[in-house]
Amino acid sequence: MEGSAGEKDFILEYTRSQLVKWANHLVTEGCLPDKVPSLYLEVALSKGWLTKKEPRRLTAKGFKTAASFLRR
Repeated sequence: MEGSAGEKDFILEYTRSQLVKWANHLVTEGCLPDKVPSLYLEVALSKGWLTKKEPRRLTAKGFKTAASFLRR
């Protein structure tokens, strides 16, 4: 991921916020939303928050990260 330290921090934190939406969609609809921007998808994959195989799902680590974000 390229960019300034501030940009990288924003991208990471925004991806964390999106995990909450993705987790909710997965729990209620059984899948991730259709349109997940590739930048945030790549970050989530690199952090181990999503499965590498299709169809993508949140990992246990992804759900824990989303829950932690909600507790803030």
